[in-house]
Amino acid sequence: MTLLVGLILLLMLTVIGTIGFRNTTMSERMTGNTVDRNVSFQSAESAGKEALSAIVGGTAAAVSPGYFATPFSAGGTTNFWTQGDGATGVSVANCATTTPFSWASCSASVGTKYANNANNAQYVVELLSAVASGAGILSTYRVTTRSTGGSGNADVVLQIIYQRQT
Repeated sequence: MTLLVGLILLLMLTVIGTIGFRNTTMSERMTGNTVDRNVSFQSAESAGKEALSAIVGGTAAAVSPGYFATPFSAGGTTNFWTQGDGATGVSVANCATTTPFSWASCSASVGTKYANNANNAQYVVELLSAVASGAGILSTYRVTTRSTGGSGNADVVLQIIYQRQT
């Protein structure tokens, strides 16, 4: 009888230990994914800052590929900026009309890779409008950035609308 009770207790301890191990493993994976997503988000923000610096410095038009003097008709939709590299082998002349957007062919890559990021973040600058205003021209830009995080699988796409008076 003692052996039977001991065997049942050992079996219960084994089941409890296995459940605890699985919970710990799942928590570790969730934490790792959260860290990867945060790295991707910060990298995409960093790419946005680089693009805004190019706009403010007046060098955005020299970014090629990655600068477009006319807005993408579908540029404000989530279907256009689908996660992943998008269409492959797209010529720069067809970037505005290819859905999903081709990050590989049509975007600029940041000069410095963000720490712990698998790949350099990418960005696109679109000139939405340029209107005479007061003493100068009010230009409105849409900056779209993308980063993939440390694993290369945590895609984050951010958009910034920026106005500049020149």
